[in-house]
Amino acid sequence: MALFREISCFAFLVLGFIFEAAGEDHPCDGIIGDTNNWIRSARRTNVVVIGGGAAGLTAAKTLIQNQAGDVLLLEAQDYLGGRVKTIREGPLLVEEGAGWISGGSANPLFNLAKRLGGMNSPVRKESYDWRAKTSNGRNADPSGFDVAASLMEECDVDPALVPYHSTGYGRCFLDKFPVRYFAAPSEKEAWLHYLHMWVNKEAGTNDWMDKSARDADHFTEWDMADLRPWRRGFDTFIQYLRQEIPASQIKTSSPVCKVFWDLDDAEGSVLLVTSAREAYLADYVVITTSVGHLKERHRSMFEPALPSEYLDTLNGVELGVTDKILIGWNEPWWGKRPLDLHIIFQDFNLPSEESWLYSIMEFVSTQRHDNVLQAVVTGESAKLMENLPEEEVKNQVVRHLKRVTGQNVPPPSFFRR
Repeated sequence: MALFREISCFAFLVLGFIFEAAGEDHPCDGIIGDTNNWIRSARRTNVVVIGGGAAGLTAAKTLIQNQAGDVLLLEAQDYLGGRVKTIREGPLLVEEGAGWISGGSANPLFNLAKRLGGMNSPVRKESYDWRAKTSNGRNADPSGFDVAASLMEECDVDPALVPYHSTGYGRCFLDKFPVRYFAAPSEKEAWLHYLHMWVNKEAGTNDWMDKSARDADHFTEWDMADLRPWRRGFDTFIQYLRQEIPASQIKTSSPVCKVFWDLDDAEGSVLLVTSAREAYLADYVVITTSVGHLKERHRSMFEPALPSEYLDTLNGVELGVTDKILIGWNEPWWGKRPLDLHIIFQDFNLPSEESWLYSIMEFVSTQRHDNVLQAVVTGESAKLMENLPEEEVKNQVVRHLKRVTGQNVPPPSFFRR
């Protein structure tokens, strides 16, 4: 009887969550067939690693270094890196996925980047043009930001979180903010909403009550004071991981659709079938796909079903959606310094198709390019934004920036979401 090898954690890089877009056809839909035929045509290998992100590449690299036999890595996308995706377009180098190395020497990735000469200088926030504005263009009370920032630190340590262990993470902020902020009563609810969006951005949650305070207390927080980008792009980290993996042992554009892990006639092996109906028999399988993907696809992916105790844990995990917007101009229209624009909403009267903008609490210049702004969109707002045409999203962002800053915002020369 084949033994199913559960997910192995080789990665020390943990990023946001990815969900498959609702309503879209999946390349694995409709993959059916006779297991006996697949077994007869299958390529035999010692280990298959599913997923070519940081975890999968690290797993494959480690197995090859330790002479684990024939190792094959299967990646669903047409590129390696997973949540690491560096975009190079003319003079621009921007990160669609992971963008920062935080935590100083406590973070293994920091030390690796330093050893490889990939470390850039720390981000200096004092060099930014810091602004706090209301969504309709008025100057906002900056002390609201000060209170929010202080609570982001306070609600991240034991003394503050222990009393909230039996409830959601957001309760710490909901209890403390109203008794800390008095400067501008008309902005109180707006700054509380801003704080909510900040927590969602940092925690990767749809709602700040989705994460338990106990889990937040146990989460390792890196020191954000030493925040650095990868000098030549985060994908140089991916290149480092893959350099010892022969190209013949990597297959991209190969989503794994079926994992038969308990076949009597498979000689103790696990049978895998891809969307191209290519079959593999492996002694071991290392699965590094996202939890979001497993939640979405496990019923059709695994035969027999995964063990009930594993499914109970999987179903108990609440995931969030976190997207990034990058928008740039040939020259920064806001001034000579990099921009750090914080936005609060006193009125929630945007058209429904623009309501996703409520989740953006900040536009900030990327460190490499002062003329490129990035923003994070979370939760249901992110899903709404994902389903809009790209040109419409771009135009909505431009209109929003005009309203907030009161400045003339020209058409962007660069846009990614």
